[in-house]
Amino acid sequence: MGARKGLQGLLGAGLGWMLAVGTPVAVQAAPWRSVLYPEGWQPGDTRPGNASQFLHDFSYAGYRQRQAEPPVRMDRVLDVTQAPYFADNTGASDVTAVLQQALNDAGAVAGGGVVYLPRGTYRVAPPTGKGYALHIGKSNVVLRGQGATATFLYNAATDMRFKRVILVGPRESTVSWTSAATASVALTQDAPNQATRVQVASVASFPVGSWVVVRADLTAARSGELNMGTSWTSLPGPSFYRRVVAVDAATRTLTLDIPLRQGLLMRDAARVYGIPAHLTEVGIEHLSIGMRENPTPGTREEDHSVPGTGAYEMHDAAAVRMNHVVDGWVRGVNSYRPPSNTQDVHLLSNGIDLDYSRNVTVDACQMEKPQYMGGGGNGYLYSIRGSDSLFKDSVAFGGRHNFDFRSMHTTGNVLFNNRSSNGDKVSDFHMHLSAANLVDNTTLYLERFEAADRTPYGSVSHGVTTTQSVFWNTNGAKPPAYGGSSMVRSQQYGQGYVIGMRGSATNVDVSVTTKTAPADLAEVATSGNELVPQSLYVDQTQKRLGRAVEHDARALVYQAENLKPTSAGDLSSTTVETGAELGGIRYHNTNAVGAKVTYTLYPRTVGTFAVRVLTKRNSGRGQYRLDVGGVAVGGTRDEYSSGTAYAEVELGTVTFTDLEPKLFTFTVVGKNAASTGYNVALDAIRLVRR
Repeated sequence: MGARKGLQGLLGAGLGWMLAVGTPVAVQAAPWRSVLYPEGWQPGDTRPGNASQFLHDFSYAGYRQRQAEPPVRMDRVLDVTQAPYFADNTGASDVTAVLQQALNDAGAVAGGGVVYLPRGTYRVAPPTGKGYALHIGKSNVVLRGQGATATFLYNAATDMRFKRVILVGPRESTVSWTSAATASVALTQDAPNQATRVQVASVASFPVGSWVVVRADLTAARSGELNMGTSWTSLPGPSFYRRVVAVDAATRTLTLDIPLRQGLLMRDAARVYGIPAHLTEVGIEHLSIGMRENPTPGTREEDHSVPGTGAYEMHDAAAVRMNHVVDGWVRGVNSYRPPSNTQDVHLLSNGIDLDYSRNVTVDACQMEKPQYMGGGGNGYLYSIRGSDSLFKDSVAFGGRHNFDFRSMHTTGNVLFNNRSSNGDKVSDFHMHLSAANLVDNTTLYLERFEAADRTPYGSVSHGVTTTQSVFWNTNGAKPPAYGGSSMVRSQQYGQGYVIGMRGSATNVDVSVTTKTAPADLAEVATSGNELVPQSLYVDQTQKRLGRAVEHDARALVYQAENLKPTSAGDLSSTTVETGAELGGIRYHNTNAVGAKVTYTLYPRTVGTFAVRVLTKRNSGRGQYRLDVGGVAVGGTRDEYSSGTAYAEVELGTVTFTDLEPKLFTFTVVGKNAASTGYNVALDAIRLVRR
């Protein structure tokens, strides 16, 4: 394993290198629990007899550490189709300047505002000299559409090298957690992994409420301990963006709001400092983003560095980039294929990129089909380069790397209940020890997820890519055609974990390299269907907050406003409302019996599911019947209510024997005698695995 001096407390309380792990545990009676997560688990617990094996507390991931949901703001809404903006929503003319003015106006007043793009297509392109088409540069600003199937942001520029359709950040240049804006204050005691308290030379500069970076350098000693020789000494070391929640002046100790994910040593110049302020309470919601295809030839693997090629012009283009953001969100945002594209592509290169951002929630999004997927960081649909953010109920389809963790400041993030499919290459932990992240209830379809030793790759060796990260209850739907039959490959530095596999493809590879021995712990002998709890993230969050804040991991959630109806003569429409789940809802507008709205849903696993439908009832609603694949599920549902009420009902069960698309058809069959109409307001469909 190479040099180990100073590792005590950095990656765990003890090392236990001689314990052989990685062999699947013996079959246990259902239900079963991980040896690392007994019923009475508390943060800081380790495996009896092997203190190097433990689970981080991942419950801090997401907007406001999951203590609140991102708001649905209905105050100070600026409709860009109205005065003074009068934005063209036909896509015929460029409206970049108009939309940017609305964003600037929203940010210019205390409390910010919502820039609202009603149904239509809005054509934008980066102005000359700018690295983006639209820039949200102030806190409390939300960019909102009418729904992902109604509002389309069309980026008409084809030369998008290093440019973004939407940039969210306090400045136009890159901001980093590794460059201090204030004088550094040294730690006076080594800070162990999972610490929430750090002792410093002086607390004078850090009152309660201060935002700070706690970090150390990647010294030659540290690089060597990670089995990377001196190849990583040019990289910044581990850094953690934290808030000071308590100060003890007598002991010169700062208490932090989220635990550290690696230990920090005085030997490596462990220190604390301030950096420029982040944006807060910023969001993008309920719209789709499409990028005009690039017609220039030249899209080979390394053409991104060859001027004059299409790859060069598309290199590192992104739909959304959040940089230097805390407590933000992206919800109900899809990619789409613009009608101008002759190829079936949605994006030029990358999708949603969170860099140097913390506590962002990405919810109910779908990114698909980049045009360029060559080397140098292209074709990444969800790039995770910050800390403690949550990606949930979202879909990635057809990227080079659908989900991707990279860089040493990438820690504490959670992927929950997502689907990753048809990747050109694997979803992965990509480089430079992105420690302590959780992949929870992810469905892999024609896809693999890796936490591998990637030493041969990168201008600065990607090396060991993670440590103390967890694959929890992964659903292996179908293996990819390339690279063997494993669905998860985990070869993490020190310790890593694969706990629970389910589905039709459950092979796990925990082989080791000289840099990653011993083998990671794989508890996969018994199906993840019986694993307790089904979701580590959900259970840990409930333990910390003392209440349920997330849906059961068995649920597949389909937001109606994100589903494009496929029935002929559809009269449905979407809108944003405060009472709706995630703020979006779809109305089935009809005035007669027999009207139908059909949605195509993609199941994530075979099996039997309870079908639950969330609707908004009132005195003008009709009665509907649901058919799945032509078979009725449940009886007639009466949506009439004398007052407004959101309600979820369980209609019955369906059984899927394959993962082919399924047609869900809602048909109006009548109305209550007291009702004034036949409308149905559909909020969400939930399929709950039995």
